[in-house]
Amino acid sequence: MTCPDGGQKERILSLAEDVFKAGRNQVPRDWHRLDLTMPQLKVLLSLFVDGPLPCSSLAEAVGVSLPTMNGVLERLKDQDLIARRPDHQDRRRILNSPTARGHQLIERLWTSGQDWLSELLDRMDSADLETIEQALTIIVRALSRQEQHAWTG
Repeated sequence: MTCPDGGQKERILSLAEDVFKAGRNQVPRDWHRLDLTMPQLKVLLSLFVDGPLPCSSLAEAVGVSLPTMNGVLERLKDQDLIARRPDHQDRRRILNSPTARGHQLIERLWTSGQDWLSELLDRMDSADLETIEQALTIIVRALSRQEQHAWTG
């Protein structure tokens, strides 16, 4: 595998930044109406994707201390977005998982993002769609290879 030259990599990074800047005012309404802090949203997304996790794993993933994470989890519990239950295999550990309400919230956010992207793709021609499909396939492949080095909970 060859690495891109520095100029090519910088152009790609610049284009990625342009994508985020151009899309910043097009965030789906459901995301704007969200009344969660960034750590709370990160926790809900982690639990949605990875399933039940202990406080220590969530604190590590979000990059906060255990006491801070416990506070985040209690606020999510107070909003009925997560449930905290003893681990059946180790009763000293508490596992956190989304409640039905928490799961529905993340599904709604996920769906609104997919709907937004679908509408964007509808405005593109087939040649551009083919290029995007190829690029995303390459990115997914690279992420899959890198997954062994990532945090997995």
